[in-house]
Amino acid sequence: MNKIEELEKLLRTEVLIQVDEEIATIKKFLAKQKDSEDLKIELDYMLDVKKYYNQVISHIEKKILSEEDAVKILQDLEDMTDDEDDV
Repeated sequence: MNKIEELEKLLRTEVLIQVDEEIATIKKFLAKQKDSEDLKIELDYMLDVKKYYNQVISHIEKKILSEEDAVKILQDLEDMTDDEDDV
């Protein structure tokens, strides 16, 4: 499996699922705390994250994502996972 295929599998089976779950959770909290600017900012951020990863998948499907870019994105995802493990 090349890095592009690896990235696509990871995005579809883990990352976007987690992002969707996080968005749903934030929306639930926001329903209870409608005036929370922090939650609104967090929701906007997560929606941007989802949009970005959907664009990556679109680029994979159109075969315009380079192997080099896939490696960089995989490394970023790994770094984020490492950061979460440190918390």
